[in-house]
Amino acid sequence: MKISVFGSGSIGLRHLTNLIKLRKELNISSIFSYDTKNKKKFLGDSKNFTFTQNLEEAAKNCDVAFICVPTHLHNQTINKILKYTKCHFYIEKPLSSEIKDCLKTLKKIKKIKKKVGVGYMLVNHPIILQVQSLIKKKAIGKIIFVRAECGFYLPNWHPWEDYRKFYMAHKSQGGGVLLDTSHEINYLQRLFGKVKSLQGLVGKFSDLEITSDDLALSILNFEKEKIIGHVHLDLLQYEKSRSFKIIGTKGVIEGSLASNKIKIFYNNKKKAFEKKFNYNFNNIYFTQLRQFWALINNKKSNLCTGEEAYHTMQIIEGIRKSNKLGKKIQII
Repeated sequence: MKISVFGSGSIGLRHLTNLIKLRKELNISSIFSYDTKNKKKFLGDSKNFTFTQNLEEAAKNCDVAFICVPTHLHNQTINKILKYTKCHFYIEKPLSSEIKDCLKTLKKIKKIKKKVGVGYMLVNHPIILQVQSLIKKKAIGKIIFVRAECGFYLPNWHPWEDYRKFYMAHKSQGGGVLLDTSHEINYLQRLFGKVKSLQGLVGKFSDLEITSDDLALSILNFEKEKIIGHVHLDLLQYEKSRSFKIIGTKGVIEGSLASNKIKIFYNNKKKAFEKKFNYNFNNIYFTQLRQFWALINNKKSNLCTGEEAYHTMQIIEGIRKSNKLGKKIQII
């Protein structure tokens, strides 16, 4: 099985490293790393993979393609690859910088009977899986409200480079908080189903030297059981914050993906129950790879699918549209 990773930025390098480690387990015969720039020195000399600046060389006879190029290049890169091979695609989140052509691309892959997995890895985080189980058991009764937050200071994200040169700083490259931290939107969608309507605000409000958005706020109305959601995303908080709160008729669940803790408060009891998860975050990427291999082998998989990620794009576009028009937007 030939695997090719398209794009050798931080996420491309992470997947490349993990694929090499799982090479035997996943029955991989060859691994290619493709980038338009010469990254061989950065990636290091290794006999475990082949680096190329020739897209055809990476794409030809490829069985699985990892799309790790900048977000705005996702669709066009996939279409270029499809000229040389019919393969499965693991697409880093989000599907694209804009919803335009996403459905068309997904239909092309479906037509050749290949699978799509998307890199919304938090759906496989042990805390999210635990909360999903608690909700299914109705541990805190009927869910009324949920709030999710992700905030961090952009200049601290990649401390080894000038944040102004990082793609996240550039709207034209698909950067910005709404796209890149849409994990929160996606895992709420996994927990509570489709969003039927929303109201949102998104833009650049700080003095950061960027053209992309640094704050996104939204009120989501979920189709299932009329649950109300609030999502807060920003590039402004010096101390990283990644948390959620779920309020039900019988109690509250609080969780932190930064400290790997959850607390459960029951209305009929006087104390909170706390659980700490000892978890190496890189393990979630190994889980993603194994889940993707299960998907392409028609086995049970918990991976985010193309269809699920497309609905996340619908929500993202809905927030943009609501911000522009200043009113509530219907999604489904």
